[in-house]
Amino acid sequence: MSTGAPLWRQLLRIGMVTGRAASTGRIRAVALVCATFAASLVLVTMTLIHAAYEGRDLRDAARSPVQVAENSGERARLLYKPAFDVVDNVQYQVVYITPLTPDAPVPPGLSAWPGPGQAVLSPALLAAGRGEGIDTRFGSLAGTIDPRRLASPGEWFAYVRPFESTDTSRMWPATGFGTPKPLGIGEVMFSKPAYFLFALTAFMGALPVSALIAAAARAGSDARDQRTALLEALGGGRRVRAVVNAGEALLAVGAGAALGFAASCWILVGDTRVPLTGYTVSEADTHQWAWALLTAPLLAAFLVLACVLLLHPRQDRRDGVRPRLFRTRLPRWWPYLCPFMLFVAVQGPGLTSSSGTRLLVYVIGVGGTILTLPSLIGLGAVAAGNGLASLSHRRGWPGGLLAGRWAAAWPGATVRLTAGVVIAFVLVGQTQLWATLNTGPAVQAQHTVQRVGSSAVLVSLNQDKPVPRAFLEELPDGVEMLRLSVDQAKSTAELNGPCTALKRLALPCSAQPTEIGRTHPDARVLALATWDTPGQGIYARESAEPQGPTLVLVGDKGRDLSLPAVKAAANRHLGMTVPVETIAGSWLTSANMDDLNGRWVMLYGTFAVVVIIISIMVTNLAEFLRFARQVNAVSVLAGNRVIYLSTAFFTLLVPLASAALIGLFMHYWLATPVQAVAYTSEHTGTGGMLQSALAGAGVMAVTVWLWGAWGAARLARSWRPSAD
Repeated sequence: MSTGAPLWRQLLRIGMVTGRAASTGRIRAVALVCATFAASLVLVTMTLIHAAYEGRDLRDAARSPVQVAENSGERARLLYKPAFDVVDNVQYQVVYITPLTPDAPVPPGLSAWPGPGQAVLSPALLAAGRGEGIDTRFGSLAGTIDPRRLASPGEWFAYVRPFESTDTSRMWPATGFGTPKPLGIGEVMFSKPAYFLFALTAFMGALPVSALIAAAARAGSDARDQRTALLEALGGGRRVRAVVNAGEALLAVGAGAALGFAASCWILVGDTRVPLTGYTVSEADTHQWAWALLTAPLLAAFLVLACVLLLHPRQDRRDGVRPRLFRTRLPRWWPYLCPFMLFVAVQGPGLTSSSGTRLLVYVIGVGGTILTLPSLIGLGAVAAGNGLASLSHRRGWPGGLLAGRWAAAWPGATVRLTAGVVIAFVLVGQTQLWATLNTGPAVQAQHTVQRVGSSAVLVSLNQDKPVPRAFLEELPDGVEMLRLSVDQAKSTAELNGPCTALKRLALPCSAQPTEIGRTHPDARVLALATWDTPGQGIYARESAEPQGPTLVLVGDKGRDLSLPAVKAAANRHLGMTVPVETIAGSWLTSANMDDLNGRWVMLYGTFAVVVIIISIMVTNLAEFLRFARQVNAVSVLAGNRVIYLSTAFFTLLVPLASAALIGLFMHYWLATPVQAVAYTSEHTGTGGMLQSALAGAGVMAVTVWLWGAWGAARLARSWRPSAD
């Protein structure tokens, strides 16, 4: 070392050298890289959320209509009417527009006004709905909307100009487009508010990353604390210790920041598609906040370095600088609370009456189970360690003997190794369970749609008016029409229409209303009685002039009707906002919207699991290497270093694999009260995510096992006898 170099540079170099030479140096370096990169991703995510919502609000305001106020004397230049439609059981917004004057402003994103009976669709909607005839549903296709003027590049949105024969009396008069504040058009009506994503980022992003930063900063802390005490003994002050500790972490933190910077640059290249969710952030929004995206990795590096320095306080060791390993003391009564809290969570809600009390009891039970579970694991570790030691002694397994006695003597190490895995499974499972929770009717609607399909289609006219013959002629061949009327006073409903249509549903042909029993051979009738009637009875009546605001289109039993063809005919002949759906279709659409929102929870949950797994690996690899230093001489007595492979197998792999299975079991047990009163969605249940977490935990267990065995063997090669 050059004596002419500045002191701070020499101290930095000392930190770098000691970091590479430390027994846990590589583990800590990898952990610091991951922690800095993860912190960068959290800050970048917060920036993307703000950028996406800000840009969407600006574009939403630009396309919001300027409505003509009553008695204002303003001249309306166009008519405007929002409506809704469904593609692939996902709802989106359709805006009907028509010009009134030659100088009517063109809607944002369009190059020219579409002609009567023409539609302009967003590119994403056109791609998603092509199989359902979206390009002909509203008439002919006039083009696509400029993605730069949509709320997001992946938004489903449509502008439709009604046919000339369409009644436009209920459309809103407007002078143009562009308001100071957005009115909430299109995508914003179906997405969560910004604070929801910020809260998810904080609780499922920032908190796990904070745990990872703390684990990385304190990895191998025993040797670092000894060095800190030595520097203090030599007269090194706070600045000296800070520079040495910073030098030890500087390269790893810089590498993590470089990865974060590369991710920011990749985001700025074009539109960014968010994994799992399908949402796309506009390139224009990311460029607007490019400076924040590029500085986020630097801020993350600063935060990680600050934590590294703050988590190494001054050492007060009057009896020497040698690190000590304290035996963990478990509370005598605390572990026994875990079975009681588990009982409260599983059986407690069923013992209460109100829904609010049930939820409170369940939350208390789950929270108490999570808090007391680690201490119960500690007791289990002592028992399992003693049993393993006895079995290994009889069978002659030296690795199992060492691991068993270690677990029995130091249960806190096993708790730190396994508790995080178990709690991660419980937390992620609970989060996904509540995110994909649907009410009973929503799940029953899924079953109804699967059973009935589109063999019966409902067209809601919202008024009892004649049906144009052109609409009936445009329907697919073999379709019969009934009408459904509801008597709100009597809470009854009546299906009426020609005898041929009634026979399609196995209904009697009588001029007098005939009540339909609770049992009926045609599932479509039972589904109508369940979903579209008041519930006090449904009647059938033959009528040459059917009456009722709802059209019921039926085909032969077991034959699905073409829903796209019916929608196209309704848009052409019945008006702009006529809903066309299958029986219980609206409930299924609502359930699917909940599923789409649940994908965000799945995304954040996956990130949280990965971060928690990394922090667990870091903490416990460092813990195992501490154990390995205690048994360095074992390889000398055993004559080989293969013993570390078996020792690590029992100390790392078996507890981690067991923790994953226990966590999965605990989740399914704790989920039983919720599943007893409600249902999880069939589209995005908890099974897939937990199976992925189980596979990831298995990979982590094998990785930690092999890495720990290799690290212990590497330490043994450098072991020399000493006075220890």
